[in-house]
Amino acid sequence: MSFGSAVKNICKSIGRDNNPAYAVVAIATAKGIFRPLFTMMDKKESPETKKYTALREGLTEVIAIPIYLLCGTLAGKGSALFKDPEKAKMAKHNLRFVGVCTAALIVIPGLCLLLVKPFTDKIFHKNAKDKTQNDEPAKLDVTSQTVELSHQKTPITQTGNFHNYAVKNINMSNFTNSGMKVG
Repeated sequence: MSFGSAVKNICKSIGRDNNPAYAVVAIATAKGIFRPLFTMMDKKESPETKKYTALREGLTEVIAIPIYLLCGTLAGKGSALFKDPEKAKMAKHNLRFVGVCTAALIVIPGLCLLLVKPFTDKIFHKNAKDKTQNDEPAKLDVTSQTVELSHQKTPITQTGNFHNYAVKNINMSNFTNSGMKVG
């Protein structure tokens, strides 16, 4: 058997029994390795931000990999409802694909929402007390003093004139109603 025929047989085998979960798991594995790595290499971010972001990205993919496999496998089990073996095989492939898509669109984001934030908070020792102190915006007292800046005045407000025309003396009779209603 030559190298070319071996590659051809492998490609035929992959094409006959293609599980979409395997492709997505391969992508998730690469993302789980390289995204945190590239995040940590960013020289513009603070070390604390880099660690937090890299951990979140890595945890997301750690959660995603088994969920892709599980959802694809469980969805493929629905093909047992078909009596005809050819239809059952085709349904199995399609249901696996639907299972992987459901995992990517619904299950994984939901699990990450529930699991990643509490886990990262425990890793970075954030508790409820720190959260309430850091998350509250600073309150400004805007009623205690009036500040007027000189650059806020326009030539019209300083002089009352716009190209030597008095702003107060605009004749409103020149403006007519066009018949259009607003609102």
